[in-house]
Amino acid sequence: MGDPVGPAGPGAPGASPGILPPISTTGANSELLPGRATPAGTRRFAERSGAPPGHFRCPDRLLLSSLALGMRNGEIGGVDDLLYREAVPLLLQGGVNLFVTSISERMQVSERNLGVALARAFRAGDAARDEVVVVSKGGYLSVDPDLARSPGEARRYLVQTYLESGLVNPDHLSNGVHCLDPAFLLDQIQRSRRNLRLDTLDLYLLEDPENALVASGSAEVFRRRLCDAFAALESAVRRGWIAAYGLSTWDGLLRPHSDREHLSILDLFGWALEVGGGDHHLRALQLPVSLVSAEAWRLRSQLGPGGALEPLLETLRGTGTAVFASAPLAGGRALGRLPGFVREAFPELRGDAQICLQFARSAPGVTAAVVGMREASHIAENLRLVRVEPAPPKRLEALFERAARA
Repeated sequence: MGDPVGPAGPGAPGASPGILPPISTTGANSELLPGRATPAGTRRFAERSGAPPGHFRCPDRLLLSSLALGMRNGEIGGVDDLLYREAVPLLLQGGVNLFVTSISERMQVSERNLGVALARAFRAGDAARDEVVVVSKGGYLSVDPDLARSPGEARRYLVQTYLESGLVNPDHLSNGVHCLDPAFLLDQIQRSRRNLRLDTLDLYLLEDPENALVASGSAEVFRRRLCDAFAALESAVRRGWIAAYGLSTWDGLLRPHSDREHLSILDLFGWALEVGGGDHHLRALQLPVSLVSAEAWRLRSQLGPGGALEPLLETLRGTGTAVFASAPLAGGRALGRLPGFVREAFPELRGDAQICLQFARSAPGVTAAVVGMREASHIAENLRLVRVEPAPPKRLEALFERAARA
């Protein structure tokens, strides 16, 4: 997903203000595991998995599994930490090489769980570093639970760490907790690298940029802020902190073209070209795709290159952009509520969860469905899809035709 050039020096544009101590990445006592996902490594993993055609997708250069682990849900500490750590080797052994988390998920603990689990899996030989694609996200001010154990301590931590330090301009905050300031993003990438114990993150996504659109007050202010954010991420690529970047959105890309809170995919790629040139590293999007939310595939929300309105996934065709489907189970709301004709359309599957995941990963243009799973029984159920080819588009189209007649 893009090859970073050599790391920038200490005086490079967008340098972190140094609130964190430097990370040592050289020598025998290196804190962070070197390396990143590579085309050769991910292909090796795919071939070893024995998965049928269609499970691994190659939107750009890396082969990514059509299922990914999401780590948003669960309590901090205790059983859920153990379950996430145990889930990682099970998924690697089952043919999943894509892991998606965020520094804001479970107050940095999800990243730390994933970092511990991957380090153990690499030592055990379940996979090699160059076979695994690790995605994290940033944009929300996040508490460190080790340093803030009460609501009062959490508030003081946020004020001291982000506002009093100068990392965040309070005038740029959305809803008091969201920010895309360059210094803040670079600081968050450093924290995520520490949490994940990785020298390079394969993908780094900006969370919910539509929040910044609302807070900016004007399209021009939003453009400047996002261009500054992209410049910071391109700087992180040059330093080798990340290999590529993208956006994790909720409804901004899916709102009608005329909506004031609409995000234009053509604008986003245009700004990436403006900042990073023809070899920019904007490579991925994450957004909802499910039986409940199929707007990315069906709703003509984007003005395409030809000037006509078209669905987002159609606009992205041929761009080499990885698309991660979030909330494929619609937050659990779809389970136990699927119409009979939907279940009948997937006789080879068992249970609503498998059907929902099959729909999301089979939607044309989707690279992977990101699903939270911790219990071993749920992991085993979801991994059965690795041995099933994606559903053909005609079968999915037939579902919409049947629903229109209902």
